[in-house]
Order: sequence, then structure tokens, then C-alpha cells
Amino acid sequence: MLYFTMGMERALRIAKNDGVEELEKEVHFRNASGIHSRLTAREIDAGLDDIKALVIDTVTTMALAVLYGEFGFGKQRLERFMEIFERATIDLNDGLVTWPDICDNLERLTGVRVHLKETLERMPGLFDRDETG
Repeated sequence: MLYFTMGMERALRIAKNDGVEELEKEVHFRNASGIHSRLTAREIDAGLDDIKALVIDTVTTMALAVLYGEFGFGKQRLERFMEIFERATIDLNDGLVTWPDICDNLERLTGVRVHLKETLERMPGLFDRDETG
């Protein structure tokens, strides 16, 4: 009963402070993501920004290490890769391209199928919510 009360208090706080539309976004986010927490979607997003930056940094570092170690990329090609990778992540973040677009293009152009698309299909609505809330 305590968690129910806490949830109701959180919903009331969101509705009072940010309006019913923001509460609707919160409900949609929790249903789409499966995240059940004492934190609001806005509070979760704030923490996710740090996690996203860490993931991008770790993936970039691993890619650079593989490109150097296995494919002989030198400094110039590694820096070029980093610039292009950064532009691609900005385009993705700005909504100019989507993960399904990237997955479809990879498969169509190279025949390589990545598992990300199936993962996204199991979580409908997770990445298509309004990013402002």
C-alpha cells in the first residue's frame, strides 16, 4: 500500500507542477519502457544523459581499438572515424535519422543484420516519445 500511495503522490505532484499532459507523457514512458521507479521520467532522463555519454565514449573507444589493432588504422584515419561517428550520433540525437533507419540501411547495403532492430521492436514506443519532457 505504501508504494501505491507514493505513486499517487508522485502523479499528483507532476499534475500540479507540470500539468496533466506531462502526467500523460509520464504514464506513456513508464508503459513503453517498463521502468518503474520513484523517479519521474524527467529525473530519469537527467541521469540517462550521463549514461548515454558514457556508452558513446566506451563504444567509440572500443571501435578505435579494433580499428587500430585489427585493421591498422593510424592516427589520421582514427580521427576521421571519430569525427564521422560524432556527426552520426548528433544526427541520431537530433532526430535526422532513427535506429531502425540505420539497421535497415546496414542490412540493405551490406547484407549485415544487427540485433538492435529486434530489441527495439520488443519495446514499442520507447524511443518515439517527446524528448522535451
